[in-house]
Amino acid sequence: MKLGKISTLALARMKQRGISLATVRYLLAHGRVEKKCDGARLVYLECAPCSGGRTLYALLDAAGEVITVERRVRRESASCVTRAAA
Repeated sequence: MKLGKISTLALARMKQRGISLATVRYLLAHGRVEKKCDGARLVYLECAPCSGGRTLYALLDAAGEVITVERRVRRESASCVTRAAA
């Protein structure tokens, strides 16, 4: 997927979160795409579990404009760990 327009909100979020344009290009080229019912697309990369479960994602509208970009850290709760061990 090619990088098209980037909204001013996405540019501001990229700056606040320290995400470079090259990183967004890589994300769009190599990330997994999840289509939403309204035509939007969620593109994400899940990193190795040893990196703390970090996920980088971008939300694109139906026209392909990047709406926002974020890094998320997914933390496992104690109940999840217990179920996985059982």
